[in-house]
Amino acid sequence: MSGKIKRRVAVTGMGIITSIGESLPVFRKNLFEGTCGIGPISIFDTDGFSCHSAGEVTVDITGNLSPREIKRVSRCDLLGLIAADEALSGLGRNFENYDKDRIGIILGGGAGGMLSWEHYQRAQWTGQSPAYPTLLLPAATCTLSDLIAARYGLTGYRSTICTACSSSATSIGYGYDLIRAGIQDVILAGGSESLSELTFTGFHSLKLMDPYYCRPFDKNRRGLSLGEGAAVFVLESYDRAVRRDAVIHAEVLGYAINSDAVHITAPDSGGMSRVMTQALKNVEIGPETIDYINAHGTATPMNDLMETAAIRMVFTADRGNMPPVSSTKSQVGHCLGASGAVEAAATILALQEQMIPPTIHLDDPDPECGLDHVPNISRKKNVRIAMSNSFAFGGNNTSLLLGRGA
Repeated sequence: MSGKIKRRVAVTGMGIITSIGESLPVFRKNLFEGTCGIGPISIFDTDGFSCHSAGEVTVDITGNLSPREIKRVSRCDLLGLIAADEALSGLGRNFENYDKDRIGIILGGGAGGMLSWEHYQRAQWTGQSPAYPTLLLPAATCTLSDLIAARYGLTGYRSTICTACSSSATSIGYGYDLIRAGIQDVILAGGSESLSELTFTGFHSLKLMDPYYCRPFDKNRRGLSLGEGAAVFVLESYDRAVRRDAVIHAEVLGYAINSDAVHITAPDSGGMSRVMTQALKNVEIGPETIDYINAHGTATPMNDLMETAAIRMVFTADRGNMPPVSSTKSQVGHCLGASGAVEAAATILALQEQMIPPTIHLDDPDPECGLDHVPNISRKKNVRIAMSNSFAFGGNNTSLLLGRGA
């Protein structure tokens, strides 16, 4: 990123909705209590499949929208709007002290409004309900960014990143660059994803889903559980946040992205280890400074082995710098395009609470994944700097480094 200004970057707003919480306070409570949000799917029919569960959001997500507005947005957009509204509550809704040309929106996404497309297509096929053309309006993954911009009149940089499961983690990195270089004053970063039949049948056909619930790093793991949700963050310069006496949830210290350049679905420990190493180099710190790693931790047999190998390449137990590693996906499932942001939120809460969230369902640890995975019960720990990893299909890797806020 060009520019001579090198600002520190603070997280001054957070909003989240997942299957274990419709707001940040509820998510925080359930995260550390080890609540499982993986249960029966209700938003589409799973008859004929071996798996019937996911991390589905079960609360009302329509908010104060009118029936007309609801028809024009997707489930993915509704989740994202809830998270954005919560994240922005600390800035004040009228932004009178801000230049809106310098407030940008960089979000990550995956399937976007695919569920709405599916409803339209089924209505056409069956004729049992009207095939409203408005169901096609939120199809593009960038729709959520557009909706937030229109809702708040934000006219700065706007972009949507689609790098599969690392999309929303990468959006935080891009937002960090824009703030650090002085190009924008405020960035909304994060992402949203809803369950859809396309993603469900796709992962089912790859035989990557556990019929019950995912068990990261467990010897009996059988695959992932899909999830849905959204997490959005307000990023701004640290100095500006201090001047306006803002609540500083955390500091984005830096990040790295890279590509395995190997295979579209098979994970590669070499790419994973390189992105973690590069993130540490970018921030000019060593592995011994990391107090916690929020793992990608999908619970697929191969991914967990590759991620463990990669962590061992970077962090060596014999030198005493192997931090605890846990997987948030054990509680909320794999939220695909939103997973990086959801897991960044969990990592920030670990920094705030000085508590490591657990890897639940870890009853029979796999000796080949023999790290400290914080099984089933959260743990008090002094956490100053934490790493959040997202390793996506296509070898799209992102490693975020986050520090304790003020």
